[in-house]
Amino acid sequence: METNENLTEKLNFIGLDLKNIPDKFNLFQPIDFGIHKNYNEKNYKVYKYVDINDIEIFLTPTHRLADYTEKYAKALPIGAYLNVDTEEDIERNLLFLNLIRKLNLEEIEILEEQQKALNKSIPYTVKFNKDYIWQVHYSQTSKKYFMLIPIKESELAELFYVIKKQIKGKEEKIFVPICYSEYSNTFLNTSEIEELEKFLCFFAKDWPSIYEVYDKQDNMSIQILGKATIYDTIKSEYKIELKTQGEAEDYYKLLKVLFILETQLSHHYKFNIKLDEKGTIHFYYGEDKIDNSKLIDFIKREYLQGLEKTIKAKEVKINLDKKLRKLKKLSKNLDQEYFEKEKQISTFLECKKTFFGKVKYFIKYKKKSIQTTNTNITEKDEPTNKLKYCERTEIKEVYTLEELLTLYTKLDQETNAIKDLELDIEAINKRINMLQTKIKNATLYIKEIDDHKKSIFEFWKFTNKDEAKQLNEGIIEVHTNRKLKKAFNFDLDFEDLSKQMDKEQRTVFTKEETDSIFIATTNVLNDINCIIHKEKISEEHLLKLKEEMQENEKNTAFDIFGSIDSSNEQVKTLGNIKHRENAKNKFSILNLKGKTTLKEYTNKIRNIADDIQASIKKFKSDIEIPIYKVGNIEDGLNVFYINPESALKDAKSKEVNLYKIMLKENTNCIALTNIMYYNNNNQTLPLGMHISDGILINTEKLNLKLKNKDENYIIKTIEASPKIETLKINIFEYEIC
Repeated sequence: METNENLTEKLNFIGLDLKNIPDKFNLFQPIDFGIHKNYNEKNYKVYKYVDINDIEIFLTPTHRLADYTEKYAKALPIGAYLNVDTEEDIERNLLFLNLIRKLNLEEIEILEEQQKALNKSIPYTVKFNKDYIWQVHYSQTSKKYFMLIPIKESELAELFYVIKKQIKGKEEKIFVPICYSEYSNTFLNTSEIEELEKFLCFFAKDWPSIYEVYDKQDNMSIQILGKATIYDTIKSEYKIELKTQGEAEDYYKLLKVLFILETQLSHHYKFNIKLDEKGTIHFYYGEDKIDNSKLIDFIKREYLQGLEKTIKAKEVKINLDKKLRKLKKLSKNLDQEYFEKEKQISTFLECKKTFFGKVKYFIKYKKKSIQTTNTNITEKDEPTNKLKYCERTEIKEVYTLEELLTLYTKLDQETNAIKDLELDIEAINKRINMLQTKIKNATLYIKEIDDHKKSIFEFWKFTNKDEAKQLNEGIIEVHTNRKLKKAFNFDLDFEDLSKQMDKEQRTVFTKEETDSIFIATTNVLNDINCIIHKEKISEEHLLKLKEEMQENEKNTAFDIFGSIDSSNEQVKTLGNIKHRENAKNKFSILNLKGKTTLKEYTNKIRNIADDIQASIKKFKSDIEIPIYKVGNIEDGLNVFYINPESALKDAKSKEVNLYKIMLKENTNCIALTNIMYYNNNNQTLPLGMHISDGILINTEKLNLKLKNKDENYIIKTIEASPKIETLKINIFEYEIC
């Protein structure tokens, strides 16, 4: 319970004398203020350094999240809560005194320290912890700053902080967000800023926050902060600071050009982003860095390359069109030839049915010889060599984005026309091959008939046979179906994949094998690799392991039941599912004791290594998935991770190597599922990979080939600080040959 002595102490700390109210709190002018109807109070857009003596203080008997119209309508200047002239004044004064009684002076001291730090430098993230409590507004009409403090809130230290500073009267600035303040449209207008958000979200895969920030000299800058997907699923914070109107306009223009190119010509352009050590985003097209200074040259270069591609495409189209016309003519001739032969064969089959028909056919076709069409037709007025298309174009100094888009639209039209011609040629070639086969069979059939037309008696004998020689079959086209491979998506597929792997591994591996695999997830993995490579284990390793065991025994009560279920066993939660299983203990599996010799330990590790190598042969991945590791790829057993963020947790320095292997389908491996970390004596262990998303592989059994190298940065911010933590990652991508 607060006493009058405590109230006096707090009033003295603030410097407020209730018998001598400063004139500043009694003299005020009405402030006209309105807000945009679609403004979101939770998203501050403007941060400023504001002179604390320029802020008018208004109190409103509401909560902070109450409707602004209600808060504004009920607001009164602070003087109305300090004076006791009327009965209403007394009630408000008592309410104000009650606020002072509840005040925690340490909170004001924390605010003072916070503002001292903010006066030295603006945080990297601009916003800071509990920035929402300041409730500072600016009226464009009245040209005044004011605080609108909802006194039903529990956090009111900022109110008394401002009162304390204003009573002292010392010139001092505070760094605060300005509530309900729209963008000034000085550098970019609101629609351009909204487009900038859309462009950055497209490239970074996350929506950014854009602030207008004013320094102590009231110089404005646009500061953009967000998270960017820099490699696969790895995200990093980034910041873009635009200090002048020219910088802002140039950056907006750059992003708009790249956005239009990638969205309208997505099959031609794909821009990648990289961060530098300061967290600034840079754009790359292949290996080339694209910025505003290179934009005009980039568009010109792409236009000239596109022009060359268009000319070649037109040349290809002309030659394909010529080839198609020749093939159509050949097909027409073959159709006519086949029709004639088909007609002759039909006549023969009809005539052989009667005596007079046989005589008639013998006389009619006696002197006719078999004719075949020449399939290698060369047109007289068309050269046999390929045509070359020539187009005269005057090269300009600069090209616009519109010209580039128009050119590539034409190129796409030419490319589509080429694809159509290629499909037509493929179809007509199939028809020609079919006709040629039919004509060949028909020719052989007619030749068989002609070979028996030497005399009427021989022909009569041939036509009276029960079975005439039949036509050969045509070409049968066999279609080969390609198996479609599912592309792995960590966010969508990991949960199902982990459950499937865990379920299968519980049936494939014995408990002894899962115990051995668990040891490979610990710091004993190096000793296992030593045994695999037939190297000696260091005595120092064993001593360190014993020290670790002793330290562990000090902090863990002895469990006489071991892994056996007991009535005192606690219910645990894994993946939001309750179970009653015990976690595995590496010292128990290793059977490690204080008197264990190096020879005994080595034999145990040898057995474990044998178990693991045998186990890897039992399990294969069902899907092609990327796996990652930080550090170095050791010869032998390695633990990789399905989620690259998990691999980066092992980063111990400011620069690391990140290795990526595309693990092919049906590759031998072991998934570090729940069964590797827990016993399952009670059969209550949930399926999945809730402890680790690790994959154990033996790199010596894989033929790895370096496919690509790259580098990037990951930025982590420090709360309310201008400093950042920077991690450089050197990326090495391998494929299994």
